[in-house]
Amino acid sequence: MTALNILRSVFGYQSFRKGQEEVIHAALSGQDALVVMATGNGKSLCYQIPALCFPGLTLVISPLISLMKDQVDQLQANGIEADFLNSSQTPEQQQQVENKLISGQLKLLYVSPEKVMTNSFFQLISYAQISFIAIDEAHCISQWGHDFRPDYLYAAKFIKKHYTDNLPAISCFTATAKPDVLKEIREHFQENLGITFHEFMGGHERDNLD
Repeated sequence: MTALNILRSVFGYQSFRKGQEEVIHAALSGQDALVVMATGNGKSLCYQIPALCFPGLTLVISPLISLMKDQVDQLQANGIEADFLNSSQTPEQQQQVENKLISGQLKLLYVSPEKVMTNSFFQLISYAQISFIAIDEAHCISQWGHDFRPDYLYAAKFIKKHYTDNLPAISCFTATAKPDVLKEIREHFQENLGITFHEFMGGHERDNLD
């Protein structure tokens, strides 16, 4: 299925919003992307749709536990095999998710940055074929930001450790990054992975708000 077919048949929208199609095309073309898109403009579809096009697993690194649950609930309601791993789950619940990953059932797995660099996660993810990595709320990488998450700095290190070559496509998403924060994101991935992003600067403004 094409991205447009998935948008219509799975998510129920007839057309893409401004900027979405270009970002999705970049991911499907194997390009690494840095995306600034205002809240409410559909960032999540920019990695959920490629996830359904790729043959393997899409890993979504996100700092927001409540957002993970909301998105996974919506995806599962649409018949998509998605789940999350974070500190809100019991060991038994985490084991159920891990079993689904090992058996190849999952198309999207959401994880917190604190989970990514644990030895148990690194062993677990070795069972998966990762086709695409989405890093949401990427401004949390910035050490100068008010919502800096130190473990976000491990994202590129995890990827580097897991892949010696043939990196999957990587996209970083944010709605709030200022120029100095964007510069820090670029430098972090350039230094750790040698990535030069294709950039999509959609702006911070929300058209529905005055």
